[in-house]
Amino acid sequence: MTEVIRICAIIPVRNGLQAWGDVHRELLSPLARPDVEITLADLPNAPLEAISCSYDVELLSMLHVEAAQSAQEAGFHAVAMGCLDEPGVQAAKEALEIPVVGETEASIHMASMVGRRFSFLMPGEKAGNQRGAYGSRCIEDLVRMYGFADKLASVRSVTGKTLEFAARAESLPEAMLEQANLAMSEDGADVVIGYGSLSVIGQLQEQLPIPVIDPIQASAMMAESLARLRIAQSKRAYPMPGILINEQE
Repeated sequence: MTEVIRICAIIPVRNGLQAWGDVHRELLSPLARPDVEITLADLPNAPLEAISCSYDVELLSMLHVEAAQSAQEAGFHAVAMGCLDEPGVQAAKEALEIPVVGETEASIHMASMVGRRFSFLMPGEKAGNQRGAYGSRCIEDLVRMYGFADKLASVRSVTGKTLEFAARAESLPEAMLEQANLAMSEDGADVVIGYGSLSVIGQLQEQLPIPVIDPIQASAMMAESLARLRIAQSKRAYPMPGILINEQE
């Protein structure tokens, strides 16, 4: 009998399943296979329902790590840690022995395989290429950390709050398409990393002449691939924290 690969996809906020559960299920449904089981989880004890700044990321990071550790203890084969801001991802890579995948790292690795320069589309206070905004700075920092700075064409904002994207506002597809076209014409992007529901991502994929990558799908697929190949993060790169080693002893 073929072993079922069990992946835990974590939404790192309070009430994440309520706000984002349907969106995640829709996006992950095309990936469904008899030998792959994807379980959604959130952070019931988190103090926040959305992430909007670096302070929020730090506040949620260890709760996210603890949820990932619980997934490993429950027998999951890999963890896909949600949110493009990647709260706790680096720490979880150290603490866990199963594969840990963040949304930004999965998206940019996938984008680099199908194009030369990629742009992000994400929520913001106003539309456009807002390099001073928190979301843009956070993405730029992560892309630089992962070594892909020369491939980043832009981080473009679509007016709206994070939870509005979860609610699938009717105006989103048109606004996303407008910014995606600007990413191509003004920024030189040949791949777009999108944000939002399956309907939004689907319309972008149908109407744009370039690949559109969804971070939720990318992280789940990357987690599955690593688990299937029995590859996890190197402990030379991400050594086990001393406190955990002492506990195991």
